[in-house]
Amino acid sequence: MHNKISLKPHNTFGIEVFAADIIYAYQDEDIIRFLSSSRAKEPFYVLGEGSNILFINDFDGIILKIETKGIQIVSKTDKQVVIKAKAGENWDEFVRYCLANNYCGLENLALIPGKVGSCPIQNIGAYGKEVKDFITKVYAVSVLDKSVQVFENKDCKFGYRTSVFKKENKGQYIITDVEFTLNIGGVPDTSYADIQNELQGTTAITAQNVYDAVSRIRTRKLPDYQVFGNAGSFFKNPIVRVTHFEKLKEKYTDLKSYPVSENECKLSAAQLIELSGWKGKRTGEAGVFPTQPLVLVNYGNATGKDILNLAKQVQNAVYELFNLELEMEVNVV
Repeated sequence: MHNKISLKPHNTFGIEVFAADIIYAYQDEDIIRFLSSSRAKEPFYVLGEGSNILFINDFDGIILKIETKGIQIVSKTDKQVVIKAKAGENWDEFVRYCLANNYCGLENLALIPGKVGSCPIQNIGAYGKEVKDFITKVYAVSVLDKSVQVFENKDCKFGYRTSVFKKENKGQYIITDVEFTLNIGGVPDTSYADIQNELQGTTAITAQNVYDAVSRIRTRKLPDYQVFGNAGSFFKNPIVRVTHFEKLKEKYTDLKSYPVSENECKLSAAQLIELSGWKGKRTGEAGVFPTQPLVLVNYGNATGKDILNLAKQVQNAVYELFNLELEMEVNVV
């Protein structure tokens, strides 16, 4: 099969790789039609905005690009709204739509790249919140028999940056809609230290204030993928036993930790990378971003393999220093 469609515009790393073909799904029927066709027997990969993917080779198959649009109010009371969004809706545009209508809760997840359909797969999270806190249902088409399945929140098996769609059911379903339950008005969550610092001196804090604060913080720290190709946080924050953290703390007294359970805590991968000397370093066209070492960037003409090699060097450095394995958050294809 001849790979002829450039995927450079379809991945935020801006990696130049090619696919055999690309099919756009503008309606759920397009997804079912594709799965029912002989073409579904060829290798295929489902893509949203390509904001959490690193292509290291050409893809010898079909890219199924989800472009479905639509937002629907399922039910509404004085205090809560149940709202359903199509998988192809841009995530940040959806968050802004909710805020414009005083539907609150998602404001801490401002400016995260990607589409609504990918948010449950990864259980996206930032600034003290995870999307699992708001998802009530996920609708998906079975790749095997084209039936529409409804996953309740508990069925999704949400964990830190993971879900049933990323683990045991990976590749078995194509998400079509996500349903959220949000508060109408109410007090936003400003417990995260960065948000508190950003909002110092602000009286009568609103969800819009929090959205704006998070947007400013992210814009300062994170590179614009249209300038420097990237996929946001490349690594997960490692979760370790408290005993391991305490041992590390003897040597690295400034080491940060966040409680997870009685016996476990989460460390800052960004801090570990910085302490291992990789913050701001680059090898050729691939680099660790100077203001946020969790982000690996394409400075122009890096290949997917260049980025992956850099990631492995960072992982090795952190392992040697802290005896900790950094897990990649980004999907490598």
